[in-house]
Amino acid sequence: MAVVRRSRTAMDILKSNTGCISTYSKNIDDMLNGGIRMGVLTELCGNPGSGKSNLCTQLCVSVQMKYGVTTNETGTVIYIDTEGSFVPIRLQNMAMAAENHYKNENGNLTNTSSVEEILKNVIYFRCINVAELIACLIQLKQIMIPERNVKLIILDSLAHPIRSIINSDHLTRHKHIVRIVSMLQKIAADYKCAAVIVNHMIAKVESPKNEAYCAPALGDTFGHMSQLRLQLSWKMNKREARVLKSPHIAELSTYFQITDDGIRDIDETELMDQSSCNSVSQENMHPIAIT
Repeated sequence: MAVVRRSRTAMDILKSNTGCISTYSKNIDDMLNGGIRMGVLTELCGNPGSGKSNLCTQLCVSVQMKYGVTTNETGTVIYIDTEGSFVPIRLQNMAMAAENHYKNENGNLTNTSSVEEILKNVIYFRCINVAELIACLIQLKQIMIPERNVKLIILDSLAHPIRSIINSDHLTRHKHIVRIVSMLQKIAADYKCAAVIVNHMIAKVESPKNEAYCAPALGDTFGHMSQLRLQLSWKMNKREARVLKSPHIAELSTYFQITDDGIRDIDETELMDQSSCNSVSQENMHPIAIT
């Protein structure tokens, strides 16, 4: 017998918005109205080398720094790695950069996490298939205790274990996607933490023009389930972050860069060239033709 959930008013929902996590790029944060929102599911898609794992690593640092969240409460991280793309030394370098920034701005480190604390507060899981991933998500209920104060869950990525399912039909994969995403959505809503799912890009063919274009993987159902779809890509030799879908944000885009210190705004001199790049005639941009 189904159980009806307790009703809430619109004011309850508005007050339940628990803040955002900074990306360390003011341009991206402004575009997202503060950063990656807590309590909802964000999809981060892009081709290899677009910066997805770097942004996830940056969020692991931001959520633990006082100035990295829009609330007064920092938190810990659960990082679920299905591809082996997590690099601890990269996390350490970003944490050191954040610590130095905070020290330069405030003169002391008494109100922020140290590099060692940041590394200890990232709980890492390695899952290589769907069965392990689902078991991990079930286990999260035991980890999400008040003392641990988890504020960010990262799944990097969902596409990899789904594609690894051997001899399965479309319906089976669809059921796994819906189950996994629904579990993460519920955890994010119940514990008021941010959930970020990394997704790949695939080539699709548009009929009747017979032209190929890139689109996020895992199908339309997954696209409908994510509250925010953020795409990272290269455009005119610059890294671009673009909002593809959001119920509360316009479909905007901005540029950013990845430095040794992490995600940062692009240099002002390069931003001045942005308008000239955007003025390039679309006639010079040819689609991929499938023969």
